[in-house]
Amino acid sequence: REQVRVGGREEGGFTDQDMSVGTINCDGKFRGTAIVADTREFAADIEGVVLVSAAHVLYDLDKKKLFRRCKFHFMGWNKFGYRSKIDMKNMRLGGFDPRQATGGPDFGEGDWAFLYLQKPWRRFNPDQSLRLREFSFSQLDSYGQSGGEFRLLAFDSSTGFISESKDCMVVESGNDDLGGGTWKGQLLDDCDSADGASGGGVIAVFNQQHFLIGIRSGSHWSEQVYPVGSFPKGPPDGSVWDRRSNTNFGRAIDVSLLHELEQYIQTLK
Repeated sequence: REQVRVGGREEGGFTDQDMSVGTINCDGKFRGTAIVADTREFAADIEGVVLVSAAHVLYDLDKKKLFRRCKFHFMGWNKFGYRSKIDMKNMRLGGFDPRQATGGPDFGEGDWAFLYLQKPWRRFNPDQSLRLREFSFSQLDSYGQSGGEFRLLAFDSSTGFISESKDCMVVESGNDDLGGGTWKGQLLDDCDSADGASGGGVIAVFNQQHFLIGIRSGSHWSEQVYPVGSFPKGPPDGSVWDRRSNTNFGRAIDVSLLHELEQYIQTLK
């Protein structure tokens, strides 16, 4: 698969989908990725910006509680004018429990977050955002047959840049894989990624349009195939994707999540 670096360019020359992403830093620590949501179909007149990310990136998992202060860095740029304060008192989070183990197949269903920036970055343009689209697993075949493509847009800590992994495989978790099909809406994908991808966007490209259809949560792997003694950090880079031994996973954008977003935006109005 092709992995394209998009965060290292100078200002200008970006496409809209390149500019719909950034990083979250909490209490001075890098935490993960967030996607800029296009909310105009829900409300055309709200001030500020709504982000979509994974809930777990907002928690200090050692202390089992929310971080006190978090900021969004547009395109991962750590410079004045491209950082915005996240309103930690005005968020909508899924049912993520920081006391719950994040490595088990039950984890992920509530690992989503809608976040609010009252003051966007310098020269913010609403076109620098991604539409959310309800994802149905029954559409998987139709995407491919119609020339559609799945991608992952997320920060790559190994390079220090936002990257876009193209031509990904995305499947629904079932009872015969590492996800176990334990909750509805669990996406499994083989998109190339590194630390920092949590909260990144699973993107569907269809008819030259880009839609956010999922939120990356993390990875599953088999400890029988990758024992901790030999692989303390899990499968090494370049390991073959196999939904039964080594896979990424995420939360699909579905009807319930779109309803949560619509309700959240009404509170912002």
